[in-house]
Amino acid sequence: MIADGLSIARYHIVVIAMAASLVFGWLTTGRYDLVLALVVGLDWFLINLFNKLTDVEEDRANGIPGTERVARLRRPLLALAITLLVGSFASHLVFPLVTPLRVLVQLIGLAYSYRWIPTRAGRRRIKELYFFKNFGSAFLFVLTSFAYPIAASGTPLVVSWAYIALLVAFFVPFEVSYEILYDFRDLEGDRRAHVPTFPVVHGPRAAARLVLGLLVASLVVLGLAVVAGVFGLRELLFACAPLAQRLFYHAKLERALAGEGAWTSRDCILLTHLGSLQLALFLVGTRAWLALGLPANVFLF
Repeated sequence: MIADGLSIARYHIVVIAMAASLVFGWLTTGRYDLVLALVVGLDWFLINLFNKLTDVEEDRANGIPGTERVARLRRPLLALAITLLVGSFASHLVFPLVTPLRVLVQLIGLAYSYRWIPTRAGRRRIKELYFFKNFGSAFLFVLTSFAYPIAASGTPLVVSWAYIALLVAFFVPFEVSYEILYDFRDLEGDRRAHVPTFPVVHGPRAAARLVLGLLVASLVVLGLAVVAGVFGLRELLFACAPLAQRLFYHAKLERALAGEGAWTSRDCILLTHLGSLQLALFLVGTRAWLALGLPANVFLF
């Protein structure tokens, strides 16, 4: 039952979203806002819960834990989600400038799960739109990880807008690579539901090459930002993330593509935990570094 509850909550996504808001919030505003991180966690919990409620058939096909419990409890879970969503806007009392962003995030999240988007073929979910399925999730992470802390801070930024733009340019392709790796897990269910993910549309091999290309793109952005003198050695630490991700998934995914195994939900969760661990280490490491009186950053150019 506990395992089903964690799967339904997609706690690993909630945790990494909260960690990302703390890391990127500190880098841009110089503040650690734990209360805001809880708001971020709640927003992602709601996005994931609404998505769970609409993805029962796909999740059944993909063998996602907790799916049958969601199917049995769909009505009370929907009532819970709506109640939490409405009640969550009490956050306006603490973070009034974040409220418009929260409304936008929840609207996008609902449009991801429900057929609200008009197209020539009728109304579709964002999830059913090629490219936007993955980019939409990355955009939500940009809002909760960057825009929320900046709006909530109420103080001048501690970095330039060029710095923020380059940090987002690093983050987006890296985050989309996560989304595509999750699509490998969901390949069978997405095929049945006609969800146009990159692995479904272009085939698993081409999608695997795209994941590698996105990781390389993230590293290139980091390198260029360091050479331009916008990033220093502190930001260069983020290069560990795409490198670690490649080391983690490559062999297992290659075996799965060769028919010698499977890329599973557990692999996706462990990959997400790896990202959360790296974010936590960055927070703890930089805090300890500054406590020792060492320079906040070192620029090579």
